[in-house]
Amino acid sequence: MAGPRNVNEKIDQALENENVTEIAEQLARLREDLAGLAKSVKALGVDATDEIKAQASRVTDEAINASTQAAQNVRDEFSALNQSLTEQVQKKPLQSIGIAVAVGFLLAVINRR
Repeated sequence: MAGPRNVNEKIDQALENENVTEIAEQLARLREDLAGLAKSVKALGVDATDEIKAQASRVTDEAINASTQAAQNVRDEFSALNQSLTEQVQKKPLQSIGIAVAVGFLLAVINRR
């Protein structure tokens, strides 16, 4: 392992051997490599962001479709219940009036308390 003395000695040797231009070239290449790496990381981040946005959009669309379907199912059930109730009232009007009176009486008793 190179200690501080060894590093300083190597720097001194490089300066003495006139390898300064070589070191400057290596530093320039290193800077270019780092800049390229930074661009690559940025591009990966943009790609990941686009993928996350696409997934969120798909999940949102699926949720909207599911809730629309559920709302339609509830409407269909209420429609069927309304139709059934209408048919029952038409078939047995006196019984329907009796049930309505009984329900009204029960609600009146409950409201008094």
